[in-house]
Parts: sequence; C-alpha cells; structure tokens
Amino acid sequence: MTAYRTLILAAVAATAVASAAEAQTVLRFSNWLPPTHHVVTEMVTPWATDVEKATEGRVKLQILPALGAPPAHFDLVKNGVADVAFGVHGYTANRFKLTEMSELPFTTDHAVVNSVAYWRTYTKHFAKYNEHEGTHLLGLWTNGPYQLFTKANAFTSLDAVNGIKIRIPGATVERITKALGMTPISSPLTEAYEQISRGVIQGMFQQKETVIAFNMTQHMPVASFVPGGFAHSSQFMVVNEAKWKGLEARDRDAIAKLSGEAMVRRFAAVWEAKEAAALAKFAETGVKVTNVEGKLLQELRGKLQFVTDEWLAEATRKAPEAPAALAEYKAAIPAVAKELNVKP
Repeated sequence: MTAYRTLILAAVAATAVASAAEAQTVLRFSNWLPPTHHVVTEMVTPWATDVEKATEGRVKLQILPALGAPPAHFDLVKNGVADVAFGVHGYTANRFKLTEMSELPFTTDHAVVNSVAYWRTYTKHFAKYNEHEGTHLLGLWTNGPYQLFTKANAFTSLDAVNGIKIRIPGATVERITKALGMTPISSPLTEAYEQISRGVIQGMFQQKETVIAFNMTQHMPVASFVPGGFAHSSQFMVVNEAKWKGLEARDRDAIAKLSGEAMVRRFAAVWEAKEAAALAKFAETGVKVTNVEGKLLQELRGKLQFVTDEWLAEATRKAPEAPAALAEYKAAIPAVAKELNVKP
C-alpha cells in the first residue's frame, strides 16, 4: 500500500512538473550584437531575468545568435522568425519616418533626457500611426549623440571635411553627410571597424561609447563635437504581435510594467553611463576633441536646418500633428532635464 501511494504521489508530482513546463512560454530573442556587448549584458539579459521573475517563470527569453542581418530584425519579429529583437530604426531608411524626430541635430547630449522626451511625445502623437505594425512596441529610446570621429580631419571649417568618406548608419546622417560635402558610405555597425581600419572610410558619425567599445580610437583619433550632437540613433525593442497576444493577461501586465517608459529610462541610462565613461578614456587613448562653437557653429546650424525642415514636411504628410509634436518634443527636453536634475 505504501509503495502504491508513493507511486501515486510521484505521478502527481511528475504531472505537475510537466504542466509547469508546458505553461512556460519561451520567447526567442535574436541577437545580432557580440554577446559581450553591453546591450546584451546590461540591457537585454537583466531585463529578461526580470521578466522571468515577474511572470513567476511562465515567460522566459532565450537569447539566440542572429537569425538575420541587423537591418532585418524588425521584419524577423513581424514575420515570426524571431519573437523579440532589439534594432536600430535608421538601418531601414525612411521606413520609420516618425521616429526620425529623435534623430534630429542639436537637441540634447543626454541620452535619458532625449529618450524620455522622445517616448512621451511619440506615444502621445505618433503611436496611433502604427509604424511598428505586426509587433508590439516594448520601448524606443536613443543612445548618446552622434559626433564626428575622423582619422585626421577636425571640423574646423566646412572645407576641412570636404570629400572625405564617412560611414553612415541611416537616412538622417546620410543627409547631414552630403550637406557637409562628405561622401556617405552606408553599412551596419558590425562592419565599421573593418572599414575604418582598412581605409575604406576616413571617419564616421558615432557616439563616444561605440568608438571605445569597438576599439576604433587608434583609427579615429580626431573628434569634433557640437552641442546636442550632429544626430542621434533611434532604437527599439519589439515582440511579435501574435506572440504578445498569446501570453496570459497577467503576464502581459507584468511585462508591460518592465517596458514602456521604465524600459526607456533603464536602457538609456546604460547608454548615458557608457558615454561618460568613454569620454573619460579619450585622453588616455589619444583622442583629441575639437568643440565646434562660435561663428562656425552658427554656420553649421544654418547649413543643417534643412534636416529638420525636410523631416517636418515628410512627417506632416503622414501625421498632420507633426509640427505640434516637434514643438512639444523640443519643449520636453529642458522639462525632462529639470525633472531628472541633469543638464539637457
């Protein structure tokens, strides 16, 4: 009798374990970055751990090697090849027109300030236009501002950079590059080191962190900074819409609390910390910084005003309230900076 009871209890326990295993949803995250990159180690992985904890183990992220090229990651999720992915809007030029608002030049140097102002404005005015159709948008944010890094050409005048080949990550930076008389070379970040080390390009618009993280200071020891950056990189995390809707309501609610502005602040804070750390390393790695200011800065602002004007005209065709949204976004930057008690 005792043996029989033991068998029954073992069977019940096995059934419970099997049921728990069946109840777990594994979300496949396609990762196109090096596994040691801080987007993976300090953003995605800790967030995934928190998701598993918040859902009591019912939802788990499985981080996989890239299931496609970096620009393909939105469609990989939309089409169900991957369940979740991180991506860069600018890798697919003109597809996410409204997100380009956050990429405009001369906004703010602070990644968290820019990201929070961007998120609040985008969700209020632009989310309804469904640029991320087929997915559920978990968050979007920016990293630090793009500044100009070159082998030898400091931005001391427009003539000083005329004709040099520059790697560009997206449409906004491409327009800026052409306007300044440089030659744009489009490529994903994963190819940047090879291009600069082989002399295919003479520089790039990039955030400070990436220049350090990808060991490119020896090839680009000259940095030219403008207040608020030449441009910014809009980034996102999405989950397949059908997969999202298939989760239990309690799990969607739990993940939602870890997403949205909470994710925006969290991920942008990592970028901001990396930017500060990178700047501190410039002196020891031999990077010389030239601050563009005075008459040259005013000339540059005038030269690049068309970037904002063109975006506004194109965005208004898609979203009539784009002018109001842009004004609100610009006003939000100092307001958010004050809220966070930081410099904008």
